[in-house]
Amino acid sequence: MAGYKHAIPHFETGNYKSPRVFLADEEYGRALDCLVKACSDFFILDTDSSENCRILLGKRKVEPQPDWWFMGGRMRPGEKPEDSVVRLLSRELGVTVEPGAVRFLGVHSYWWQRRVQEPVDNGTCDISGVFTVAIGPEQAASIKLDEQEYSDSKWVSIPDIIEGEHYHPALRQSARDLKARFAWERLERLVKEGAGTDAEIAEAARKLVALN
Repeated sequence: MAGYKHAIPHFETGNYKSPRVFLADEEYGRALDCLVKACSDFFILDTDSSENCRILLGKRKVEPQPDWWFMGGRMRPGEKPEDSVVRLLSRELGVTVEPGAVRFLGVHSYWWQRRVQEPVDNGTCDISGVFTVAIGPEQAASIKLDEQEYSDSKWVSIPDIIEGEHYHPALRQSARDLKARFAWERLERLVKEGAGTDAEIAEAARKLVALN
């Protein structure tokens, strides 16, 4: 294991510039019938230094997942994944962060039965980068949900999500991935800083392997 990457590797070939084309719903629906949509979804954390952190979930109003879910949404052409998270965080919650605060967690693939655009039962397919963003108390207090996207929000723990059978499997997987990342970082500290005994390092390694 090479460790946990903090970002999705990004490569640019030539000079790309997005044409910024807007598709009406009918056109966009046809596009969804033949393309896989790229999304940036993220957990907002109240700390990035402990697995006792809390995670902010949003209750979405619209298809394809009108239930408790990540914050986030579609990427735009010409955006790096981290830039997409920064834009969505500002638009949907009114919180400003720098791209360096965005940490990569994993990648999910989705097939959804329903979507917003007609015909709704054609559904949609997504590939999503999943990230974490840690914010401070003042930023948390300033959150203002986009009322067109969310009906509610709540702070929950990692175990709450992992053990919550009513949550979507993708949320539960990402909560397990986050717990594993904290376990990896503990093992890394014990090894790099020479702070752990051989027994402590072995125990930390066993806990990490058990989570993967």
